[in-house]
Amino acid sequence: MKEAKYPDDQSEPTARVQEIGAFDAKTHLSALLERVASGESFTITKRGMPVAELRPLPKPKITKRVLGWAKGQGTMAADFDAPLPDFDSYQ
Repeated sequence: MKEAKYPDDQSEPTARVQEIGAFDAKTHLSALLERVASGESFTITKRGMPVAELRPLPKPKITKRVLGWAKGQGTMAADFDAPLPDFDSYQ
C-alpha cells in the first residue's frame, strides 16, 4: 500500500490516504472495513490508476426527540371503540 495525498480539489487537502490495488482490496475487504471504521481512508487502484475511494461516512447528527410535540392537535370521537353497525350480523 502506498500513501497518497488527496487531489487539490478535495475538501481535505492535507489528509493522507493509502493506495491499495483492487485485487488486494477484494482479498482483504473485511480487514479494510475495520480500518475504515477506525478512521483510515484508502484509494483503490486498478493497474495503478485510482478508481474508487474507501473512507468512513460522516457521523450522523443525533437530535433529541421532543415528547408531546403534537399534543392537542388531534381529536378522537367519544364512540371510537363502539361496534360498527355493518358488523351486527357477525356478533
